Amino acid sequence: MPAALPGSSITPSIPGGSVLAPSVVREYPPRSIEASSEMPPVYRRTLLKLLADQARAELLGSNTYSSWVRRAPGPTERMYLAELAMEETEHWYKAVTLLQELGVSPSDARNYESNHWFYFLSRLLTLRKKWVDVLMMSFLIERGGYFLVEDFAQSSYAPWARMAEEILEDEEGHPNLGANCILAIIRKEGSARAQRALRKWWCVALNMFGPPTTANANTYIRLGLKIRTNEDRRQAFRRCCEPQIRELGLQVPALRRQRYPFF
Repeated sequence: MPAALPGSSITPSIPGGSVLAPSVVREYPPRSIEASSEMPPVYRRTLLKLLADQARAELLGSNTYSSWVRRAPGPTERMYLAELAMEETEHWYKAVTLLQELGVSPSDARNYESNHWFYFLSRLLTLRKKWVDVLMMSFLIERGGYFLVEDFAQSSYAPWARMAEEILEDEEGHPNLGANCILAIIRKEGSARAQRALRKWWCVALNMFGPPTTANANTYIRLGLKIRTNEDRRQAFRRCCEPQIRELGLQVPALRRQRYPFF
């Protein structure tokens, strides 16, 4: 497995507010299930939902970065976005390939996606993007995605675990590239524009992990499809990202709400 990002930990941070029931025991070890394995209905149903959600997230990234390649302000930025778009498209393709192996076509994948208010509200808040928004999306959302995929690399579903390891290797460089482009803007014109974008995207990034606990959290961990709670991943993300924000000369935005949802 590739080296983890700073602040990352795959050990649930119980003192940080893990809400796992003490009795939750993982029943399926890492990489113990293959596509040809017999799956209990709850395992298959849960796996399809999580895979469909990942495919949706990768496609959103692919579409966003692809649409901005020709509008990038310079050759370096254009190459950066082109690389991001290509990788996100490859990740989406890998996710839908896993779904196809399970008998779900790309067009049917949306029938298995989570129907949560976060996806709709986030689209509304980020419909009109500027160049600095795209960079902040890369810096924050790609970094947050790393902590989500990190769990999948230890999935009980072996094809997903193998795919997640490949994605982690790609994701490691994304936040740094985004940070470098943000730093270039700050050096050229000051920090005001970047700070405004950070204020918007910080809330989106914190919300992307979901509520501290859900009705399904124990099921995900019992089935070996996730290994941490939403709050564990959110706190790992904050430990990693907040020092990076300060290194850019920006301030970690103050939150109007100190608990989920952070909008």
